[in-house]
Amino acid sequence: MRKKVLCIVLALVMCMMVTMPAFADGFTDAQAKRVMITATFGLKQISGSSYKMWAKINNPSAVSVSATLILYDASYNYITSVSTTSSSMTINLSKTVSLSSGTYHLRLSYTADGSSYSVEKTYTI
Repeated sequence: MRKKVLCIVLALVMCMMVTMPAFADGFTDAQAKRVMITATFGLKQISGSSYKMWAKINNPSAVSVSATLILYDASYNYITSVSTTSSSMTINLSKTVSLSSGTYHLRLSYTADGSSYSVEKTYTI
């Protein structure tokens, strides 16, 4: 009986040794270095005509990220911006602005790991 159990256990161990490499992570070094960055941003009223433009970038790989948050008016005339470069896992940008009623465009642009990204939102105040 002991020999039977030992043979079964050894057979299972050998099967696992053969099949486990098939379940291993198949990423190459180049694929493993890819960066998964997520970003949120917006324009929030603080009080009256005072608004806060903000962005939060999650950088789980802690690679160097250069980010710029730019505010434009309805005709895409530059109003103001804030920029930073960081390797932190969380990158925050913010700036307080005074705005009158109208349409505004808020653009977040960032570069990480050799790739550039740009997203934009439109606000009507």
